[in-house]
Amino acid sequence: MIKSKTALLCLAALLAAAPLAAEEDLTKVYSDAAAQWLDGRPEDAAGALKYVVYRSSDQGLTSAALLDLAALLAEAGKNAEALAYLAKAELLSPEDFYVQLEKGWNLLSLEKFQDARAAFEKAGTLTADQDLANQARFGLGIAEAQLGGPAAAISELRSVYSRYPYLLSPTAQLIGADFERLKKRPHAVNFVKEALGYDPRNIQAEIDLAQLYEDSGFFVPAWQTYYTLSDMDPGERDFADKEKKLRKYVKGKIDNLLYWARMAWPEHKEAPPRDSGPAVKVGLYAGRDGVPSLVKSFSFIAACDFDIVDARLGKVLAGRSGMQWTLAYDELNRVYRVTDSMGATAHTTNNTLRIVPKVKGGVILIKNPELPGAHGVNRGDKEISGELTALVRDKGWWLINETSLETMVSPVTAQQASGSRMPEQLKAIAVAVRTRLTRLARAAGHGSREYDLCDSSHCLPYAGLQAESSASAAAAKATRGEMLTVAGGAPAPADFHRACGGFTREGVDDAGRPLPRPLTPFSFYAYTLKGPPDGLLCLPEDKTAASDVYWTLMLKPRWIESRVNRISKVGYLRAVIPLGREPSGRIKAVRFEGTAGTAVVEGDDAIEQALGAGALRSTLFSIRPVYSGKYPDYFLLRGIGTGDAHGMCLLGAYGLAKARGASYRDILRHYYPLYKVGGGRR
Repeated sequence: MIKSKTALLCLAALLAAAPLAAEEDLTKVYSDAAAQWLDGRPEDAAGALKYVVYRSSDQGLTSAALLDLAALLAEAGKNAEALAYLAKAELLSPEDFYVQLEKGWNLLSLEKFQDARAAFEKAGTLTADQDLANQARFGLGIAEAQLGGPAAAISELRSVYSRYPYLLSPTAQLIGADFERLKKRPHAVNFVKEALGYDPRNIQAEIDLAQLYEDSGFFVPAWQTYYTLSDMDPGERDFADKEKKLRKYVKGKIDNLLYWARMAWPEHKEAPPRDSGPAVKVGLYAGRDGVPSLVKSFSFIAACDFDIVDARLGKVLAGRSGMQWTLAYDELNRVYRVTDSMGATAHTTNNTLRIVPKVKGGVILIKNPELPGAHGVNRGDKEISGELTALVRDKGWWLINETSLETMVSPVTAQQASGSRMPEQLKAIAVAVRTRLTRLARAAGHGSREYDLCDSSHCLPYAGLQAESSASAAAAKATRGEMLTVAGGAPAPADFHRACGGFTREGVDDAGRPLPRPLTPFSFYAYTLKGPPDGLLCLPEDKTAASDVYWTLMLKPRWIESRVNRISKVGYLRAVIPLGREPSGRIKAVRFEGTAGTAVVEGDDAIEQALGAGALRSTLFSIRPVYSGKYPDYFLLRGIGTGDAHGMCLLGAYGLAKARGASYRDILRHYYPLYKVGGGRR
């Protein structure tokens, strides 16, 4: 009898423990699903989450799995299925804000606008968090456009536009579209221009503005905008065709009506100091690949007397300071022609030419370069120091500037600081710029041996000496010779980017909002719904200018599928699926699913090019399609930060200097804790 009782007690204990063991196993299944998602296997993750939902008796675990599953399904465009799981989640948590918000977006894609509006309205009543409340109002404004019409939508969206700085650009874009529907094109133009003002990288707003200008009969600004788009995305035939069609309305020289800097005279009259570091050769007017563009003609003004040296004949001409000369390829006669300040031909050749100032490091202003066929290249006038080589190529030249590395530090620092005059920030940037230029100059970064560096983002953008400010010049002088070094004294990588959004890739904390742990499909998506914390170092004081830190884009599929179809035939786009994320949440690859096939794009540059023609700020974003019938109407990207997040956060350096009184060495230690600063000459 005692044995029977003991056996029964043991059996009861085993039965009681069985559900717990099962729940523990399901917790592991849930954890494995998150790992599969991070690893780039969303379908496997969805399968594991479904298993958890149907097997778990733990309400918390089930609710989490339901939200993750709904997020994955919505991302893939399976909105009806996502809604079915959200209905289960609502039974468990009827007052959950996120359940209602997600219902709203899925209902919107299913064109159930009345129900979507009700879900967004209910979501707004379930939170006091202004980030979340404004996300609900934003969705409500989109639903209202289909129900009450554009005027009602504008009224709803104005509440977001006037109160919430982190959705300014997409809200202005939507208001502009609603005004266009009301045939109030001047209002539409103003709001779309504001969308670009709040986020200059909002490529969809740029496209919308071009179309609005054209439809409104503003042909010159339409041409300018299509030219910009064609320069960003030269493979897009629609932009190129519109630019060509509208060019007939342009009077005068085309380049002078664009955004290229034009200068009458050199700003710098004196040569830089002679102790300006090692000499480097810089390939000018380089493209994104680091190769100089072909220059068919250009003019120049030297700030001192100069000689022109023919590579075969030696010195052939001498010129005076302040006089404008021109070099041009004569296609009819197939020769390279030098024209003096009086417009007379002074020399013809088929050889490389050098313009050599008689004062070492003398300043030369390059004016009006003609770059046929170049795209994504800054064609502005450029002030340089040192010799200028016009290296003969087929029907034009490469322009190579032999100068001192140190003369580049101040102007590049000023460019990276975007007008900031914060001394300690500028000093930190100057040290990083000097280090990076030195490291790049020593590396075999270019296929050609004709130059060490280029003036594009392939190395570091370099607009010319005229880009420097008095503050950047002071910072370069104060840190002259200082560099970041690794063990052994070699220059460190010294990477930097514009805004990390909270954390660099090396794990430096800039008072950002910590990522949720565990990182799951829904927890990451919810993370991107929240605006940046007030104490974030890279957050500007004017939060209306916060698009470097937190951004939202509404991208039309037409332009994405056009870019992707150039790589692989996908047809009409149906879904854009992230494949794999780093522990930081950054996307590693994207799968584009279309009517004719799929294509996978990997790596930051390729992803940014496919989605935004290179204008995408970072790969730290969530993506949510909103459908109209069977096809996406647009893709809603909610992103964080600008750049690759490696090394120093430039805006964070400003925040450290201003908010915490950090010195430049404090800033460098903060972002580069493993490197040393040395080599300065006082």
